[in-house]
Amino acid sequence: MEIALVVLTVIGAFILGITTSWLAKGYVEDYIENAAYAKSVTHPEMFDKEGNMIHDELIYIQKQDPWSELDNDDDD
Repeated sequence: MEIALVVLTVIGAFILGITTSWLAKGYVEDYIENAAYAKSVTHPEMFDKEGNMIHDELIYIQKQDPWSELDNDDDD
């Protein structure tokens, strides 16, 4: 009886491992495909007229929260 339980446990673990790795394989392949796509996509504004990448310091705009200005006015 013990041998039958051990054999069934080993077979069950084998089937569970195959199922888990098969499902994980799909997620890993999708992740690698998305990472490769994201690496290949570049923004055209990052290049000069000759197609060379611009290595200047980037300028960006931050939106201020209008509610924070109202809170600061109340402290006066």
